[in-house]
Amino acid sequence: MATITSSGIGSGLDINGIIDKLMQVEKKPIDAINQKISDVQTKISAFGQVKSALSTLQSAAKSLSDPNTLYAVTTSVGSGAGFTATAGAGAATGTYDIGVQRLAQAQRVATSATQTFTPGAGTLTIKAGGQSVQVDFSGGGTLEDLRNAINDQANSLVSATIVDNGTAKQLIITSRQSGANQAFQLIGTGGLEGLTFNPDATEGNENVTLVQKAQDAQITFNGLTVTRSANTIDDLIPGVTLTLQSVTGQTTAPLSVQRDNSALEKAMQSFVDAYNAVNNTIYTLTYYDPDTKTAGPLSGDSALRTIQNQLRNTLNSLTGSGTLRSYTDLGLSFDAKGKLSFNTATFEKALQTQPSAVKQMLVGTDTQPGLATRLDSLLTTNLQTGGLLDASVQGLNSKVALLNSQKERLQSQLDRIQATYQQQFNNMDTIVGQYNSLSTYLTQQFNALFASSKSG
Repeated sequence: MATITSSGIGSGLDINGIIDKLMQVEKKPIDAINQKISDVQTKISAFGQVKSALSTLQSAAKSLSDPNTLYAVTTSVGSGAGFTATAGAGAATGTYDIGVQRLAQAQRVATSATQTFTPGAGTLTIKAGGQSVQVDFSGGGTLEDLRNAINDQANSLVSATIVDNGTAKQLIITSRQSGANQAFQLIGTGGLEGLTFNPDATEGNENVTLVQKAQDAQITFNGLTVTRSANTIDDLIPGVTLTLQSVTGQTTAPLSVQRDNSALEKAMQSFVDAYNAVNNTIYTLTYYDPDTKTAGPLSGDSALRTIQNQLRNTLNSLTGSGTLRSYTDLGLSFDAKGKLSFNTATFEKALQTQPSAVKQMLVGTDTQPGLATRLDSLLTTNLQTGGLLDASVQGLNSKVALLNSQKERLQSQLDRIQATYQQQFNNMDTIVGQYNSLSTYLTQQFNALFASSKSG
């Protein structure tokens, strides 16, 4: 809108104030459009709230079919055990008796503790676990250079470090992996011949000492002797990982792996909370109070009523097997206002007596989808681009675009009207100013004439 800058110099009138008041009347159609735009944007925001609530419900529904929830297990280890245990979803349940007789170790050798080894040009071949790597040290160098060459060229088999014990610098070579099969042999040539070492040789090497022998872990498992190359064992009990920590000798400790129903119970409660949040959101946005004549921004919206009915029908039509025939057998129930509640005692009993039937109701079968699967599909359809909610929002966005277009056209008209008012009042002010000037001139002339006649 054009800016008003003139004032009634000739007429003395407040032209700016007059035009402002006239334009306030002219602007009423635009004010009405602005209000309509605000109302539509409120509806768009309300649909955003619905989408957020439905997305939360979808996530809660998906968790009901998540294997980490359906087949969650918990582990407990007896006191004094030399190991810890973790279990993944679907781990084999049961009680196991385990004792740690020996820990797995990686071979470690070191050069003399009394005299620093001085390397010369040569090669060092490292053999371990059926593999062989040759370290090229043909250029020679310091002990630090040799350490770096080993780490650069034989990193897959061993690692090398240097320790200054106060008397000498010792080169420490350690196998990358534990287990008897990873015992390594060193074969040096040229200036590295002094590093030749065979862990199985009966005669030692004055330059290289065995610091730690390579060995397998050994445990007793339900009375059986079991060996593994590492202290982490994940192939003994399906789904369970044992981490050996200390030797217990002949002492054993029990490991209990049991189903953890609390994970699924929490998921069910989260689902119920999310379902009720959807209903509360829809009610808040669609309510109408006939007494106060007030309504929510989406009052009367058919899309939300459709979704609400779809969600309720999904639960009502849920079927199962055995004695689990409907959603009420899972501990779910509706009150008179449509609020969903969850009875954990009923659900726990169903899990204990018919765990497979509970899974079927939640996940379903190849021919009959369960609650989680059906809700996920339903919500995906409604939330996806082109779905019911997206179509409603797109329609509202189109309406905003149309209103903005109308507003722009009206604003152009207002600018022209204001310019016309400005020109008309300026013209009037000029004319009034001219008449005022003429009046002043005539008054002065009459006064002068009158004064002259009196003096004569």
